[in-house]
Amino acid sequence: MKRLALIFFFLAFSINLNSQIEMPKGQLLVAKDSLSFYSFDLNGVASFIIENDSVKRRSYKEYSKTTPKEIINLESMSRLKSVITPKGEVYFLYPGGGLLFHYENNAIERIDNSFPHRNQFSGHFFSYKDDLFLLGGYGYWRSNSLLTKFNFTSKEWDFVETFGNAPRLGINSGSFVLDNDILYVFDFYQKVEDVDKKNDDLFEFDLKTLKWTQKGVLNKLFYDDIQRKTFQVNIPYGTKKYLHKYFNSDEFLIIEPSKNLVSTYSNPNLNIVREKAIIVGSKIIYSQLSGDRSFEILIMKDLNNDSVLIDEAYLSNDFDLFLTYFVGVGVFCLLLIIFTILKFKNDTFYFFLNTETVNGLNKSLKISSDDKFMLELLSNANNNQIDNVYFLNYFKDNSLSNDANIKRKNKAIADLNTKFLEKFGLNIIEKASSKTDSRQVIYKLNPKVILKSS
Repeated sequence: MKRLALIFFFLAFSINLNSQIEMPKGQLLVAKDSLSFYSFDLNGVASFIIENDSVKRRSYKEYSKTTPKEIINLESMSRLKSVITPKGEVYFLYPGGGLLFHYENNAIERIDNSFPHRNQFSGHFFSYKDDLFLLGGYGYWRSNSLLTKFNFTSKEWDFVETFGNAPRLGINSGSFVLDNDILYVFDFYQKVEDVDKKNDDLFEFDLKTLKWTQKGVLNKLFYDDIQRKTFQVNIPYGTKKYLHKYFNSDEFLIIEPSKNLVSTYSNPNLNIVREKAIIVGSKIIYSQLSGDRSFEILIMKDLNNDSVLIDEAYLSNDFDLFLTYFVGVGVFCLLLIIFTILKFKNDTFYFFLNTETVNGLNKSLKISSDDKFMLELLSNANNNQIDNVYFLNYFKDNSLSNDANIKRKNKAIADLNTKFLEKFGLNIIEKASSKTDSRQVIYKLNPKVILKSS
């Protein structure tokens, strides 16, 4: 039994060695491809490969030249930003921008003619079509949205003018995904007078046109504060994804901006992932200090093992999508209004005339004998219209002047229209000119009204 226990212990220890390797303190991990990566320290570089779910050190070589003093003064390679180009060239950027280093022929050499800029701390250092860029960052008590490109001829950093709706107050400690020509920028802070404020929007930056576009408001999963930001792990995942998680949390997010998708997973094996981690294929690789803090241990975990999908949601409330819906709803409402107006315009309304009332639209209007005469006359007339003389003769009083009789007639018609409009929302009698003689006035029944005697 003891022998069997020793065998199991040896196997467990062997497996542990395959996934945990001792490393110098302050090393910097750089993903090379989907199966291999580098580990740079102040004295040399190690090359690793992943085989059969194990990480193996292929080689370790001391630098063929003395490490630049600017890096030595940092006392740790991990303080540098790194980029590996599509051609496999590795570059390191000094904190805050300015000084640029190139790893080639097993040596790290400074290649710039610049100076420590100190205004782009936490900026995004990236490669696009063999050019090196630095975007955003903070320095001198404020953040910025500066884009600079390294000029390999002058060995200086050139300012690049951009267009569109760039983050006005700058980009500090952001998350970035470069997908073909589009750089997605999100989950960042803006530092003004040394005070941080969260920006909850998603931005796209087109590197071909150098144009910024504000896409929409981020999912509430990213509504955190600056204190929590210091406890986050943010790691590029391939070319189109990004991993985001908090320390000591089983949950992590996989973000795909091109699909406007954020997926939430849970995996207890990834609880203690730390900063400066990298993803190689489906493996997440990071280091942590040993118990006596004398060296670091390299640890590898598989993202696919024991990861459970909890939820999927939109990354942002996309403004273009919102605008499409808004325009669609606007067009629908406009068409609804137009059709309603047309229907109302073409609709006919039935009314029934009694001795003392007019009934219709579930309402009743009390009328006078004069009102009844005019309505009966119009409803019985050809085409529901009569000459002015018929109304005038009805209201004629020989004791009054002609003008007085005309006013009496006009007042009776106006009063009836007013009562009808107040009760039913319609005029009942309309005035027009005769088609045969424009000087002749005629009166007609509103064409929307069908009046029946009961």
